[in-house]
Amino acid sequence: MIRIAVYISKTFVFSWLVVTFGFLILIGLLDSLANSNEIAESGRGGMATFEYMLYRAPVIFDRVLLFTVIVAMLLTYVKLIRQHELVALIGFGFSVPKQVALLAPVVMSATVLAILLINIAMPPSVRALQAWGVGEYKRTSINSENPLWLQDGTRIVRAAGRPNMETLTDLQFFDQEETGEISIASWVKKATYSFEQNAWILEGVERATARDRFTPGPFSLWLSEQTPTTIAKLAADPRDLSLEDMRKFRTEGRSGSKPGFAYGFWYLHRITRPLAALILLLCAVPIMQKTGREDTGDKALIIGIASGFLYLILDGALSTFAVSGGLSIVWAISLPLMIFGLVGCYLALKTEDLSF
Repeated sequence: MIRIAVYISKTFVFSWLVVTFGFLILIGLLDSLANSNEIAESGRGGMATFEYMLYRAPVIFDRVLLFTVIVAMLLTYVKLIRQHELVALIGFGFSVPKQVALLAPVVMSATVLAILLINIAMPPSVRALQAWGVGEYKRTSINSENPLWLQDGTRIVRAAGRPNMETLTDLQFFDQEETGEISIASWVKKATYSFEQNAWILEGVERATARDRFTPGPFSLWLSEQTPTTIAKLAADPRDLSLEDMRKFRTEGRSGSKPGFAYGFWYLHRITRPLAALILLLCAVPIMQKTGREDTGDKALIIGIASGFLYLILDGALSTFAVSGGLSIVWAISLPLMIFGLVGCYLALKTEDLSF
């Protein structure tokens, strides 16, 4: 049994690596072609396209992870069917639950390993793309239409521009009292981070009190725990952050480009991907039980891919509702898992009934 498990696991890993590499190259090329004008205008030379594809690879890998796992599962069974090895497995008493048990460890291990890789590689890649300001990272940059709000102690800060990673422009500071009322409002044209002083140097400052009760003091240095790196994290899309940053920004009193529940959703969404992969495996194995003499597994492969697309569509729709506050995080995460888990159990039981 161990040898069979190792053989199937190797087949799955090889298929997954080939599929993942193919998706990264294909989507990376299409993505770079869509932004070719901006890449060429950046003045980074002839290797700019490959540099862009390298930076985008972790982001693309995160987006297609579950689909590559699904396709790899199905291709593993296509190979078993075409080489008539599935018939032998069933003849040796490997029912659908046992086949799921054979593949479950490698599927979940591959998904966990992929999440760890995404968690390490994606945040610095996103920061590099933000600094580059190309593609969607130019459209989602900090500007007057998409300002960044953050809480810095008892002060609320609004920034409406970021010409580079070390500079913020068109800032507003609102100093709060213990009661929550605004005591001082400040308008700052430019804030440049000084790594020597570990502070933001302010230029073009104008200050006023809410009721003109006193004259505000000078405000030329913004001492804050916020740095260019933390600003980049705050400005990034929640799902492009590491798990640690997601967990930090979802807590009360923190801030980011989205509300705290958006960070909480993507945190739970990422850590539940191994469970999602297991549930999709439970659905895929019964679908691929084709043991006819002339069966090639092609029809089952199409059905399996369509089922995977259906899961991703449902998951994506619920994700949109959850990050906009229209649906509970728990329901958005658990509903696709429960639906496809029940479908997988039904298919497995039906396959067992047909075998008797």
